[in-house]
Amino acid sequence: MSVKLQLEQLHRDYSQKVQQNTGQLPVILHDAQWPSDCEIAPVDSQGYIQWQAVTQNPTGTLDNLANALSLSFPKTLSEFYGSVYGGNIFASIEGHDIELLQTWNSDDFELLQQNITGHILMKQKLKQPETVFIGLTEQEDLLVSVLVHTGEVCLEFVGKKTHHVLAPDMNSFLSQLKL
Repeated sequence: MSVKLQLEQLHRDYSQKVQQNTGQLPVILHDAQWPSDCEIAPVDSQGYIQWQAVTQNPTGTLDNLANALSLSFPKTLSEFYGSVYGGNIFASIEGHDIELLQTWNSDDFELLQQNITGHILMKQKLKQPETVFIGLTEQEDLLVSVLVHTGEVCLEFVGKKTHHVLAPDMNSFLSQLKL
């Protein structure tokens, strides 16, 4: 199964779990200056809005960014960040609570690419293997990242080399997540 299909299924499963636990779809604090096609229902009295992942059209790609950095990203990174707009997904893997980062709208996708650029340049300055972050953990400075040259999904502390492989590739990683 492609990363795109796995991610779409993960979003459906996540929405279903949240709905079973709360009686509504996942919510996010509404920002009128940061609209998204995945927003549904009116803003509630606390300022939150429900969301449901939607397919990016056209599909986003990180190819231009990779070329500008003289790198070749695993195809799965573009699938991960370029398939859907949605809120972040909370899950766990190997005892770590993680927050999978997702793009909310096309402006967020552009901002993400700027952040990835900064991250890659930092890794190069530190003479460390390049990674692209895809998630956060319960520890403030511990990231879930993809090693650019191998496609492995790993844990890394900010500014440090990866230190633990969670999965050999994005497909395996997504299939191991527990909601």
